[in-house]
Amino acid sequence: MFIQSHKAKTIYRTLLVIIGIIGVCINTKLSPAMFLYYTTLSNVLCILYFIYALTQSGKVLNENIKGAVTLAITVTMLIYWGVLAPYSFHMDSTLDYCGTFMVHLIVPLMVIFDWFLFDTKGRFSKKAPLYWLLIPLIYYVFTVIAAQFKIVYPLSGNHYPYYFINNEMIGWGMVAVFVIGLTLFFLIFGYLYYALDKKLAK
Repeated sequence: MFIQSHKAKTIYRTLLVIIGIIGVCINTKLSPAMFLYYTTLSNVLCILYFIYALTQSGKVLNENIKGAVTLAITVTMLIYWGVLAPYSFHMDSTLDYCGTFMVHLIVPLMVIFDWFLFDTKGRFSKKAPLYWLLIPLIYYVFTVIAAQFKIVYPLSGNHYPYYFINNEMIGWGMVAVFVIGLTLFFLIFGYLYYALDKKLAK
């Protein structure tokens, strides 16, 4: 599907940015430490990308960069609902639940549907899914380095943001299993995007 209406695209992306900003504000309560979480950073990445797209009359910055942004926020959604939600952080109010749904579900789905509805298909390069992995992998490297400086994440209360990359909790062996497994999973997911992109182009 490819909707060419500039007005529809502008309204949709403006709404996406507004929901993203509200969701980030609620979810972080504007605490600087909360901006160290992958969820926050991936949502901010989407917000900045779509703000830029709106200033460029809706043009895609680059199809492969758009793919990277889409996969990055897809990682946020799938890891939260597939791995973290059963052990979800405590939320004190309905507002907290709203913020959680915005950054972990509404924004990710809106980004995915933006690609599905508005982007010309068939333009992802064959190697693009490999490059798309750089965002989550760079974030993981950042968390390992940050842990050496004893940064404390407010939600987890320790030196790692998520238990499945916390070697202090589960050991390096299990961390390696999680990291390799998730990397392979999202590489496969990236190539599913690639295959779907090619199929829709026809």
